[in-house]
Amino acid sequence: MKKSRIVQDLACFTIILTLLSLLVPGCSLAAINSYDHGNGSQNQYMHEDTLVSYNETDNVGESSSSESDVKQEQKNLSTENRSEVSEYKQERKQFEDELQFHKQEYNEAKENFLKIRDRIRAKELDSNSEEAVNATKSYLNSSINYMIAHLSNVESNMEYSNGNETNEKVTVIDEKIRLLEVEKLNVANASSQRELLVVVRSVRGIWNDAEKISLSSAGQTVSEKIGEFLEKSESLSERLGVEIKDLKETGIDTSELEIKLASYISYIKSAQEKKVMADSLYSGENVTREDMRTANNYLRQSLNDISKANKLLREIFVKLKNYETEENGTKARN
Repeated sequence: MKKSRIVQDLACFTIILTLLSLLVPGCSLAAINSYDHGNGSQNQYMHEDTLVSYNETDNVGESSSSESDVKQEQKNLSTENRSEVSEYKQERKQFEDELQFHKQEYNEAKENFLKIRDRIRAKELDSNSEEAVNATKSYLNSSINYMIAHLSNVESNMEYSNGNETNEKVTVIDEKIRLLEVEKLNVANASSQRELLVVVRSVRGIWNDAEKISLSSAGQTVSEKIGEFLEKSESLSERLGVEIKDLKETGIDTSELEIKLASYISYIKSAQEKKVMADSLYSGENVTREDMRTANNYLRQSLNDISKANKLLREIFVKLKNYETEENGTKARN
């Protein structure tokens, strides 16, 4: 074999490895998965504490004196949604298991691919030998399977979230999955590293578009949910303000409650500002993946503010309940 041919084939093989490292959901999936599982996807955003807070604000009565009614409404809501949530959890588990399977498959194929590359570099193996080409095919196929598993996961989250334009977003993800399936056929038909390199470049383009769509769609869905919460929080803070004022007029020292409510309002305002910053990036023209990550980070900050606001809200409810108990006790003694 001529030296130039060896150098060209080795360069081609190295390019495949480099491109695949960008394709594979390693870092990219970690970023996108911050909306769907609890460790790190759309669902990390929608963590349990935040979901609980939605239910609380959905069911808050006109005053804390209706807390028993609130709890009953929450119980009813829980009963109505229990079946749906259970079904969703089972589906999530299936997707997570499948994702982990393809991740392991990818890691094994990559390890074998690297060994083959080292042998080619040592001139122990022809890059276009059957063994080398098959190793590349296996690596590329496992990468595509991993991507498809991830996109199916994202698609499931979209459908469950039932956000704005869900059907349109799901259709786009379906198209990306279909294109990746076509590329698997191209992998099967390839007979050389050069032909496989063409597939790699095509898959890379599909994945980059899909990743942007995944980040954007998941982020926008979370932003919608944050918006719903913030709307309820505004009216809630007004009702709490009225109740605290009424307590103050009866001679009760409400300074602690006033401080907590002011902090609650401040966190809600900060959360709203972060949401606006995220939305401005999502709606921009020629949005990059980095823009999406920045927007998603704003949403994380927004949810962090909401989490702190929820903690204060619970403390306010407890305090108001104590006042109510004391008042009822006084009336009973009289």
